[in-house]
Amino acid sequence: MANVYKIKIFNKEYSIQTEETEEYTKGLAETLNKKLSDVVRGTSQMTPVDGAVLVALDCLDRSIKTDIDIDKIRGQIKDCVDDAAKSAEKLRAANEEISKLTAKIAKLEDELSEANRLLNRQGFSRQGIKQKSNPDYDRYTKNVNEPKGDKTTFVPTKNGQTSFFNKDK
Repeated sequence: MANVYKIKIFNKEYSIQTEETEEYTKGLAETLNKKLSDVVRGTSQMTPVDGAVLVALDCLDRSIKTDIDIDKIRGQIKDCVDDAAKSAEKLRAANEEISKLTAKIAKLEDELSEANRLLNRQGFSRQGIKQKSNPDYDRYTKNVNEPKGDKTTFVPTKNGQTSFFNKDK
């Protein structure tokens, strides 16, 4: 239901019918009176109608520029929504790939467990298979844990670190 309020603009009273509240309507009237006073102040030749035309022109300018800004913002929002949709699709595809790879890993782990069970039944271990399949295994692993003998000595240094040196050299 529309409300009717009386407002004063440039000392002339108007009855306004609006859906807005009385506070809002009177606030508009106060703002318009201030703008009109600012425009006609200091100019004796400007009539209130001239001032109203200039204020209306200013309001129209602001309205058009606001509409342009709103359109730009809508475009930016649309771009952001499009980017979000693309990112969501990439995430879905990545999650799908992760699921496939997880299933593949589980399958390979099952195959490895089965292979180890078969080797154990036949009396082999994976370590034994590695030794047999790599002819250089002994060469790389030989003497790793053997003591160095009298010729090598462990000596602490002044800075708290330790070093090995050979007595023969």
